[in-house]
Amino acid sequence: MARKARPNNRRATVVVVGVSAVAVALFAGIAFFIANSARVPTLDQAHAPASAVASGGIPVGTAGVAGKDVPTNAVRVDIYQDFMCPYCAQFEQINAADIDTLRKAGTIAVYYHQISILDRYSAGTKYSTRSANAAAVVAARAPDRYLEFARALYSNQPAENSSGLSDPTIALLAAGAGVPKDVADSFVDGEFTKWVIAATDRASQDGVGGTPAMAVDGTVLTNDQMSVFFQAGALTEFLQGVADGKA
Repeated sequence: MARKARPNNRRATVVVVGVSAVAVALFAGIAFFIANSARVPTLDQAHAPASAVASGGIPVGTAGVAGKDVPTNAVRVDIYQDFMCPYCAQFEQINAADIDTLRKAGTIAVYYHQISILDRYSAGTKYSTRSANAAAVVAARAPDRYLEFARALYSNQPAENSSGLSDPTIALLAAGAGVPKDVADSFVDGEFTKWVIAATDRASQDGVGGTPAMAVDGTVLTNDQMSVFFQAGALTEFLQGVADGKA
């Protein structure tokens, strides 16, 4: 589980400003991704993890297992992230424990969209796509390890403009998260690569202009709304308010 951090006021202000600034760059990243994909498949054309939904998200239910025990009457929260995105790692560190608490209580139904808009920042190794594919493999073959593996990737996040983590290193992180060796060894097959590309394209069509991003009950939140959630406790307050309004 990610460590919950409470930034001081100065740090929170820096993060808020940073998120607003980076959104423009990441919107350009999505445009770059689409323009440089010779042929972007649609989600219904791509081989997907069995638990994935039509919009490209992987639901995680109350017990923390991908595709299991997902409530249908809760506030739906779609979270869009890129494993190369440093702001996604910060968002995860600040909010993961609170998201888990709300998910376990059935207050929210969480759908994770691991998209790949930052391949151009991994020195040609396509780290964003490779890591997202690995997460999809875990969702399909070891669904009870999905969250722990995703968090291990964030805890060991490579710097932008590096070559990213190698496939053997990603497999080692998976093993450390309890993913069976045969599952981790299959990451190199790129089984869900086309699905990751299609999910990234679908995210842009759904109004996602950068990462991290969220949609709540189908509405994509603005950059200003997202910036608030880099302050500890703000996301819980917001989502609980939405849930109370539906009650």
